[in-house]
Amino acid sequence: MSLQRDTLVLKIEKVVPRGQGLARLEGYTIFVPGALPGERVRVHITERKRDYARAEILDILEPSPHRVDPRCPVFPRCGGCQWQMVDYPYQLQLKAEIVRDAFAHIAGMENLPLAEVKASPRPWHYRNKLQMPVKRIRGKLLMGFYEEGTHYVVDLDHCPVAEEALDHLIRPLKHLLASEPLTVYDEVRHFGKLRHVILRIGSQTGEILVVLVTKDWAISRSLADKIIALNPQQIIGVAENRNPERTNRILGPETRRVLGNPYYLERVLGHTFRVSAPSFFQVNTRQLEQILQTVREILEPGGITTLVDAYAGVGVFAIGLSDLARRVVGIEVVGPAVVDAQENIERNEAWNVEFIEGRAEDVLLTVKDMEVLLVDPPRKGLDPYLLQAVELRKPRQVLYLSCNPSTLARDTRRLLDLGYDLVRLQPFDMFPHTFHVETLAVFER
Repeated sequence: MSLQRDTLVLKIEKVVPRGQGLARLEGYTIFVPGALPGERVRVHITERKRDYARAEILDILEPSPHRVDPRCPVFPRCGGCQWQMVDYPYQLQLKAEIVRDAFAHIAGMENLPLAEVKASPRPWHYRNKLQMPVKRIRGKLLMGFYEEGTHYVVDLDHCPVAEEALDHLIRPLKHLLASEPLTVYDEVRHFGKLRHVILRIGSQTGEILVVLVTKDWAISRSLADKIIALNPQQIIGVAENRNPERTNRILGPETRRVLGNPYYLERVLGHTFRVSAPSFFQVNTRQLEQILQTVREILEPGGITTLVDAYAGVGVFAIGLSDLARRVVGIEVVGPAVVDAQENIERNEAWNVEFIEGRAEDVLLTVKDMEVLLVDPPRKGLDPYLLQAVELRKPRQVLYLSCNPSTLARDTRRLLDLGYDLVRLQPFDMFPHTFHVETLAVFER
């Protein structure tokens, strides 16, 4: 039987969620990272299960016409990107197929109101946030991204998907930190101070916030001075986040200002937003503007009494849509983001917006006369209790922004069972050169 061999030649049929190529041999499914539809590849089997196997590419015997040379010298070792070897127009086609495949297999839906994927205004230098683990190996400081599926740090001097000002900051900041008497965290021994370096920038303002994540408070004002001196025109502050736990979670519960501002400012469609170190903000500001504009076009036809923005972050959607509703309620569980949102309400004079701190599934039941619900949950999708709140409150329209087609498809099935129709699926390429796709689903009762 062919499958007993470790080395096989396969024809790739399609890509599936998580961006892997899929081949079938003798009724057996084999997943091949880095392979594209139509390619013939020689592979080595790395893992066998009862119903499927995983393999790595040894040779590409017949490459796809859409395969190109990657721009980054550490691709594909670096786990930050998976598709730099794919031409950009074809990436958009693949992402549409990933959405279609998820809905077919998970929601059992074939005929979808699926629009073309909206391209990122910038395919390169689009990321406004870098989260880089730090390691010291044989005396050398490494700063970059984890190799896929490991905790091995791939050392970087440049990143072609980062905003250019962040890209230019990586190397000098790494050299500065290497010269400092600052111990670097060892996760095995749970020893050392510096764990992660986070760089955040307002794409439309140019303001940069540097956040150093440490096991114990360790960042001095003199070090912060040196960091700001690397780019005094743009670095507006240095903050420190303390994470003393043995955990894969990057940020801990406490953040302090070391020097300058503990936040940066960003602009989205004419509104200005303060974003603190722990607060969530979409990584592609220019694509976020396209999403917000699309939501505005969907909502414009009718007047809205109460619009609820669950998982509201610093208030981009709540404030950006505030002129379309008499009342807007933002719900957010992260305390610092709520503080940012309150500041952003005043900054933008959006006086019909109020923010409530808490879990969306708990707070939703307290909101009366909810006509429109906007949700932008984490990758795990909607909590079952939130869906119960939807069933009880019965908003006439639900707008669901998802970063995970699989959980979106699962939750779509649940919303259909609650009496909603899926009237529009609009994917956006928020993350060029990765398999990730952001999708806006519009439901109506």
